[in-house]
Amino acid sequence: MLGMTSVRRHLGEWISIRAQAERVPPRLTVTVTFGELPEGWARSKRHARTWAGLLGLLCIAPFIILVAATLLRGIGVAEPYAWIAGSSVAILAATLSLFIGIPVAIAVNLWRIARIGLHRGTGALEGLVALEFAPLHLAVVLAAVLMGGLFLGHLAADSYACLNGATSAC
Repeated sequence: MLGMTSVRRHLGEWISIRAQAERVPPRLTVTVTFGELPEGWARSKRHARTWAGLLGLLCIAPFIILVAATLLRGIGVAEPYAWIAGSSVAILAATLSLFIGIPVAIAVNLWRIARIGLHRGTGALEGLVALEFAPLHLAVVLAAVLMGGLFLGHLAADSYACLNGATSAC
């Protein structure tokens, strides 16, 4: 119960990285802040909403289920993978989830929790990248980026093997 109270206390807070470059004297200052946004930066009108997180989960779930079934097949439990491979609807859902669902999940969830900006002042330039602490949204973005990265890594490995003469990878 203590862990859940700690998470609830930080909901709506921000994780921000602020960089400020000054001309005179020449310097670059980078600060990482947890809590409120740095002074001079307004909160976005877009706040984390549960519907965006659930939409993201719905978008990436078919591909995550396919990856999980593939991993289960690798350890000897072939039934889930056989069911997915035998269903054209499941294959279509996983394909749409990969090519459309992952980008949509990332975009919808980052749109709700990210704040990116640039301020130009006299002799200084200040930039900010901040994420609102919303566990559901952060988990969806992390899972979508991880799944997309694994797929791209798989494609890169196959391409490398194909270029080096492994015809089975082509």
